[in-house]
Amino acid sequence: MEEELLRPSEVAKKFGISVKTLWKWQKKGIIRAVKLPTGKLRYPKSEVERLWRQLKATRSQ
Repeated sequence: MEEELLRPSEVAKKFGISVKTLWKWQKKGIIRAVKLPTGKLRYPKSEVERLWRQLKATRSQ
């Protein structure tokens, strides 16, 4: 079973940030992206969920 890959716009909307900020996070290693053969970036759903849980835990402290 292949993992669902999300578009940058979908991920940015979930986190309430711009796509540009998402790209900065990816370059800093905060979130991992997958490069498709077409050169486009996609974000594994498990990676998005991991970061979401991490940020949620940080905010609740």
